[in-house]
Amino acid sequence: MILSFLFGKNRIYEFPFWAGAIALGWFFPQAIGGYLNIAEYPPGAYAGGLFFAALCTIALWVGYELAVKKESGMPGWLGTLFYTDKLFLAGAALCCLGYYFQMKLLSLPEEMLAQTQWTGAAVKYLFLASIGKIGFIVVWLLYLDGKKWVAPKLLPFVVPGLLMALNTALVQGRRAGMMNLAAYVLVGLWFTRRVIIPRGLLVVGLVFGLMLVNAIGTYRAIMRNTEVSLSQRLSEAAKIDYTSSSKKVMEKSGGEFDNYIFYRKVYADVGKFDYGLIHWNGLVSNYVPAQIIGRSTKQALMMPLIDYIGLAREKYGHTFAVGSTITGYCDAFGSFGWFGFIKFLLIGAMMGILYRQAIIGSFLGQLLYVYLLSTAMHAITHATHTILVASWVYFFALGFPVLWWGRVKT
Repeated sequence: MILSFLFGKNRIYEFPFWAGAIALGWFFPQAIGGYLNIAEYPPGAYAGGLFFAALCTIALWVGYELAVKKESGMPGWLGTLFYTDKLFLAGAALCCLGYYFQMKLLSLPEEMLAQTQWTGAAVKYLFLASIGKIGFIVVWLLYLDGKKWVAPKLLPFVVPGLLMALNTALVQGRRAGMMNLAAYVLVGLWFTRRVIIPRGLLVVGLVFGLMLVNAIGTYRAIMRNTEVSLSQRLSEAAKIDYTSSSKKVMEKSGGEFDNYIFYRKVYADVGKFDYGLIHWNGLVSNYVPAQIIGRSTKQALMMPLIDYIGLAREKYGHTFAVGSTITGYCDAFGSFGWFGFIKFLLIGAMMGILYRQAIIGSFLGQLLYVYLLSTAMHAITHATHTILVASWVYFFALGFPVLWWGRVKT
């Protein structure tokens, strides 16, 4: 999949290339380590897990290709035209609100922010701060599409957003932040100015990214050492042996891969699936305030699902490590069994539709593709809920109504 898009004409900006890169750099090394320690898994669990992961990845590619090559019919809501001035005002308003609530979030006590499960004010501020990302992408695309690099009207909103993106990616060492920053710059320039990255430079960046993805823990530890200056931290980070982490993973596997193998096996053993109800529970958990309706009422709204974490611990002795993920492959299998690849087929089709619209000049297509690219990649590493449900809630609840004000009504 990577080679097909790498050597295709101007196809490196398309979703399967990015998804393939994260699967090759993050999932595949763990799969090698799992194979070398295959005796630690239940009989047949490794083979079944790898077969299903491959099936999902192929489905993602197929769904994308079917959607991106489909001939466009009558333009729908993605083809909406906007007045540039109104679009700027909408983006600026979203930026101001988002930046304000980001500051409110960071002003909360450290003990509250250190909690693994945020509640109360932290959840509220985090939800509202997400407006800033949408607003930043709006003004960023307008800035790139403009003819002047020095744009006094746009830079006051672009600069803070870029600084926050750089801080998340380089200082905090967040994978999602790095993916977002790459999407903003590389994909944004491609959509607006048709800037093409030299293939040689891209290969170098891809190789480094594949090594960094498994050494991110070491990188974060260095960058979080605030007792030394930022320049010293960057200098120390440049000296990391990024190949050692990948070698370690390929020898012993990783916690996320182990979670996937054991939990998928539990679902296969029990034969009970959630049929998508996990997404309903996610909506209730994230957006229904227990402080208003009461915790018992909130729990009553959630559907009972099998305790796959407890069953894996009881049956196979596998313990979930705090901070690890179960991968999107696992929640796809947990929803529909072997037919769970449909989730990845849908994700691929969704990104294909957005890219098809973006490349012909649809502003909403460009905005949503850049906004969702990192999240769609997280369907492999984390879960499918964010790309299929949560991100759309954020967009339609917070961003779309403001943007819709700036549309051309004829």
